[in-house]
This record gives sequence, C-alpha cells and structure tokens, in this order.
Amino acid sequence: MKKTENYFVIGIDGGGTKTVGALANLEGEILREIYSSSTNPNKIGFELAISRLKNLISKISKNKKIKIAYLGLAGGLERDEEKREKIKKELQKFFNFPIVIDGDQRIAFRAGTDERDGVVVIAGTGSIAMGWKEKKEAISGGWDWLFGDQGSAFWVGKEVLEEIGKALDGRRKSFRLKDFVLKRFKIKQEKDLYNKFYSQNFITQVASISKIVDELARRGDFFSKKILIDAGKQVSEMAIAVIKKLKLENETFPVVLVGGMFESQIFKKKVEKEIKRISKKSKIYLIEEKTSDWSSKVSV
Repeated sequence: MKKTENYFVIGIDGGGTKTVGALANLEGEILREIYSSSTNPNKIGFELAISRLKNLISKISKNKKIKIAYLGLAGGLERDEEKREKIKKELQKFFNFPIVIDGDQRIAFRAGTDERDGVVVIAGTGSIAMGWKEKKEAISGGWDWLFGDQGSAFWVGKEVLEEIGKALDGRRKSFRLKDFVLKRFKIKQEKDLYNKFYSQNFITQVASISKIVDELARRGDFFSKKILIDAGKQVSEMAIAVIKKLKLENETFPVVLVGGMFESQIFKKKVEKEIKRISKKSKIYLIEEKTSDWSSKVSV
C-alpha cells in the first residue's frame, strides 16, 4: 500500500479581487497560506492569470509532495469547459501532480455544508447563484462585470457612479451619498473621477464604493439603503431562478451565502427574505471563514 502520510493537497480560491491558496495535510489542517491578487482571466487576461496561478502554486508546493491541487476560479468557468481545460493544460506543463480546475461556486458551497444538494449564492465583487440536485446542476448570474454581476459590489458602485455623473451634469438633484463618495476618494474636480475609476484596477475601485454605501445606509440615508435593497433583490432573483430550475421550492435544502456584500445587514436581510418567500423549508447559512479553509476542504 502506498504511504500517503507525507502527501499534501493544495486548494486555491481565485476571485475577482483576490486569490488565496492553501497547503493542507490529508486531514484538512492548513499548514501554509499565501495571498495573491485577482486570477480571473476575464479581468486580467489569460496569460497573466496563468502566470499568477503558476507562481502561487510554486510557492505553496515548495519542498512538498502534492497529491492534488484543486483550483476554484472566478470568470465564468462553470459555463466554459473549454476554458477550464485550457487553464489546466497550461498549468500541467509546470507541475507533475494532478490539477483540477472548477468554478469557485463548489468551493463556497462546501464551506457551508456537507450535503450534496443545495444552493450557493455568491455576492462579492461579482455575483452568481448555483445549485445541485442529484445529478442536475443549475446556474443563474455569473456573467461578469460587462453585462452581469447584478447586485454585486461592482454593480452597486457602478450604480452610484452613474447617479453621481447625472448630478454633476445637472440631470438630477445632488444627494448626500455623492458628497460622501467624492470626499472619501478625495475627488475635488470632475476630471478626478476619470483618473480614479478609469484605471487598471477599476473593478476593485468601483466595487469598494459598496462599503461606503452600506456605511451611509446604516446612518439612515434613504438613497443608500434603496441601492442595497435593490442589490439584494437582484441577487435573490438569481437564487430563486436556481431553486425553481431544480424544483426545490417545497424541499428542505441548504442555501449557503458567501461574499463581502453579505456584510451589509440591509442587503443580507433582503436576500434571505426573498429566498424564504419562495422556499420556506430552506436552511440559510452565512459563511464567514477564510476562503483557504474552503478550498482545502474540497481538495481533501
């Protein structure tokens, strides 16, 4: 029998803003943890994504016998088997242990439950809902920032910037959130908006506005609260679409909520309310543990 006590597994959770990789033993104990920036090929390009993943895996696997590496990556990979295979093929050129490429949804789901069937709702920089029932799989959202990610942190930030632009143009009245955002980003002239948000890391910059929106909403600002409620409705519609596709409305199943948007109680309560309205027996779990724990759990 082949000894496995000296073998380790790698788990990587690659998001739109940051990537975290972990080395774990076969019992799931985290031994090494390394952070990197985005590895979403749709946002940074295929070659840069491969380069960052290669460097991350090299650092994590240094001087260790690796049994398997499991990579859950953002960027619509759950819909694109060809892209998953392309990433795997490129990375396998550099490593002699098996590499599995998947979307980041399964990692997030496993973080919240050991059940096989259920739904995961991710609302961070981007947004997506995905579910499983027996051998069936359903997806809603996850179309990325250009024509998707409704209800995400990026979506919230973009909505705010659109309204700020209208106010500066005189197409709408000025509003408290506008002044709050401009002050927080130290924007004194209109041209500064271009320099701040039309930049290489514009997705991260725009998404960061969502934190400001929540801060002001908690202070009672009506417009900020409305944006978060609208965002919650958008994300809950993704979850409901998945629930209906899998015909889970009258069943007991876990719904795992993941992502920075759920730090907003206004947003979170709206999502939970809408999900419960359509599936009263669902059990909702909010995941707050580190993403490295999720990925290592799937790898083991």
